[in-house]
Amino acid sequence: MTTTIRILKESFHWKNFLLLFFCFLLTEGIFSWLFIRNSLVIEGYTKLLGIGIYAFMLARYRTLEKDERIYLFLFTAVMLRLVGESVIKYDTLFRQLTLFTVLFPVVYVVFTKYLLRTTGMDPLPFFAKFYLLTYTIFMILFGRGFSFNLALTDMTDYGPFSGDTRIIHASHILMMIVPLLWYIHRYVVTGMGKYLLPVTFCVVVILLHQHRSVWSSALVAVFFYFIAVIRNGMLQTGRLTKILIIVTGIAALTYFFAANLLPGFVDFLSDRFSEILNPAREGSTGNFRLEQREVYGRLFLQRPVFGWTFEGFEMPNPLVDWWPPLSGQHFHEGYMEMLFYLGIAGLLLKYSFLIYLLVKVFSKNITGNSIILAAFCISGLVFSFNYVLPLIFWAVTGMALYYMEQDKLNLSKNNPG
Repeated sequence: MTTTIRILKESFHWKNFLLLFFCFLLTEGIFSWLFIRNSLVIEGYTKLLGIGIYAFMLARYRTLEKDERIYLFLFTAVMLRLVGESVIKYDTLFRQLTLFTVLFPVVYVVFTKYLLRTTGMDPLPFFAKFYLLTYTIFMILFGRGFSFNLALTDMTDYGPFSGDTRIIHASHILMMIVPLLWYIHRYVVTGMGKYLLPVTFCVVVILLHQHRSVWSSALVAVFFYFIAVIRNGMLQTGRLTKILIIVTGIAALTYFFAANLLPGFVDFLSDRFSEILNPAREGSTGNFRLEQREVYGRLFLQRPVFGWTFEGFEMPNPLVDWWPPLSGQHFHEGYMEMLFYLGIAGLLLKYSFLIYLLVKVFSKNITGNSIILAAFCISGLVFSFNYVLPLIFWAVTGMALYYMEQDKLNLSKNNPG
């Protein structure tokens, strides 16, 4: 009996692939929507998965690395505090499970790193191809209404959709940065022109969906990627010059044809880009985020350390009245979500992984996989000013830490003294 299966030219033991499928792939909204077209079912599955993973990690506590045990201990301490508050104030074990899911990414990062270490998987090449294929299938099935006019769409279940003619929500387009960096790196290390085709595809996807938060995040990710590969001697001066010439040439040709054939479209994109530098423009989503930040910032200052927890979840929305009662505050911004619900303590616990990767990306003796994933995760620090990071993002963060750990182990083996 064959124990391995081959998918997207990558081989997995069948048990490992099942773990990838149920613990990671189904947490990606545009993938799970291909099978389960009901947000309540997907949300329920994600919460049950989170509880199951947390229980699993508690059972494996003694086998974890020291830093992993610290994170699990701190997460458990926060949960016990919430349980105590819930029992005392609301006479129930845990008033709102959503507060568990808000901080669960801490456990998810540790779980991903632990699982990859124990199975020895090398999932990055598969993930890069997975996103290209999943995006393509999703747009074939659901992208018929795509247009550039940003017209709102009325849906009974928005799921992974953006709610307008961009079709896909920014949090899912964000993940296209992973294959973008992967194929850029393939070209950097091999110089083979065939990798420029998927790079171009990723750039077009990111550009055409018009999520300015993703544009900013992609630019940041590419910037830190090139800083790291140059620092680690992976990019020779001659090849860097060649890349700059190719990028400049493609950009110039694209602008020439677009400006002559679709002048209105060029002006439209320029206007969209200008909103990145002017987020307070009247009527823009950036302006709404600033209003939300101002209102909830004042509330945060009233309880800065541990946040409003359950009271904040049940508080009437101070900005809009269309959300159902007791459904939370529905934050646009990831930072403000953490500061409001769980205070500075929760924010530092959750985002400390990304700060660590920001520091490590300047290290020497790290491999291409580590550079790719670290650069992508750093872009999450920018994206969090606009949206809450998706759960699958934190799985990739755990993946980045795993590859960093492998680099450190390999360096120790090669330099035992």
